[in-house]
Amino acid sequence: MLDLLLIPAAILLAFALRAVRRGDHRLHGHLMAATVTVLLLRVVLHPRALASHHLALWLTLLVAAGTTLLLGRAALAWREGRSERAAIPRVHRTAGALTLALTVLTLAVWFLRDRR
Repeated sequence: MLDLLLIPAAILLAFALRAVRRGDHRLHGHLMAATVTVLLLRVVLHPRALASHHLALWLTLLVAAGTTLLLGRAALAWREGRSERAAIPRVHRTAGALTLALTVLTLAVWFLRDRR
């Protein structure tokens, strides 16, 4: 039943990716933070249902997402002229792509798990 929390997370992710394509970077950040929060709620609400390797994979995903969020804040600071580090947006995009790949892997492992 808690897997239904993945639906709003997917919707928030889609809206966040659409916002960044439109150039609204601040909205993108807020939507991505909401997405990570919904995923965190899914993991926290029912940890005993998670096998140890599933829990490790989910926690790795959440750490990667948190790191990407922090890099996104630094990238936003550069875009708004509050930072001199011009390489941060590229690092943030790379971290975002890796986090998205890890998300796909985590969800594939999660949906293909043995439910006995």
